[in-house]
Amino acid sequence: GLLSGPAVHPLTLAAVWDVHRAHPDVPLVGVGGIRTGADALATLAAGATAVQLGTVLLGDPSATARVTAELDEALVRHGFAAAADAVGAAHQTHHHGRNT
Repeated sequence: GLLSGPAVHPLTLAAVWDVHRAHPDVPLVGVGGIRTGADALATLAAGATAVQLGTVLLGDPSATARVTAELDEALVRHGFAAAADAVGAAHQTHHHGRNT
């Protein structure tokens, strides 16, 4: 069975979090379940250096522009000057509770 769309976003966040934590200097593309600017910001904050849209484009071919605009708004709202400033931010402010 194929699992895609919003159902995989928690898995994406966990995987990006874990890889970034183990290898913070490795560029990561977060893929899976990103439908909104908030999803994109959460993925960047988990450690992705970029995000990719997939399934959302099937139902909304203009999602790239919408998600980009939403991400820009979310970055400003959370005090980030640029998307690059958000990369890994959750590692600075949140204890994930996993053992290293």
